[in-house]
Amino acid sequence: MARFSGIVSDIDGTITHNDRRLSVEALKAAHMISGRIPFILASGNTLCFTRAISVMLGTRSPLIAENGGLLLTSYDGDPILIEPRMSELKAALAVLQDHFDLCIFDSRDRVTDVSFAKTVQKEEILPFLSDFKNIHFVDAEYAFHLTDKNICKGDALSRMSEMMNMKPKDFVAIGDSNNDIDLFQAAGLSFAVASATDAVKKEADHVLQKGFGDGFAEMIDYLIQNDLIELEDERRDYYF
Repeated sequence: MARFSGIVSDIDGTITHNDRRLSVEALKAAHMISGRIPFILASGNTLCFTRAISVMLGTRSPLIAENGGLLLTSYDGDPILIEPRMSELKAALAVLQDHFDLCIFDSRDRVTDVSFAKTVQKEEILPFLSDFKNIHFVDAEYAFHLTDKNICKGDALSRMSEMMNMKPKDFVAIGDSNNDIDLFQAAGLSFAVASATDAVKKEADHVLQKGFGDGFAEMIDYLIQNDLIELEDERRDYYF
């Protein structure tokens, strides 16, 4: 099997426990590879949250936030915005709010999608979105999202890897939620943690024995033991 020169990982449920506490084992694994290989976080979280976790993990790499709507290529640089059809997103949200009492997340920080708590069944929501052809409903396990259909983690990885003079197939991807499926399809090798959804497990090249952040640590150990990733001897930044 070919060796890979980058890692791309989801955050919630992939490097955390079920309650979103950062996994100590995932933290240890991240610190072992930090600065020795491009390590991109690709999250549905806001940019400020994703950037903070990136710093704490020591990824020293670009990142992807809001399910692919925002790309940050340098530590202190301005993010690249993948412009959404925000008027249609807001219209879809307004329709849902007419029928449901939604708890909106990060309303002041989100700029490319809408996120809200899973207090309503997905099956109840979907019929009200049928008229919004450009809007994608995403069940990210820890929240529901309304996103532009042209924005996803997989496309963001393709954009980011091109800017890094790499290819998306150079990356190993890991995740747990349905919004990671297109990321798996873009990457060269994919892993689902044991706690992932059935749809994610079906799409993954490998299903790990451990769940949540312990699964991330298991993947890093597997990649190293089988000589599947290229780790540099000297640590450096991969920002550009």
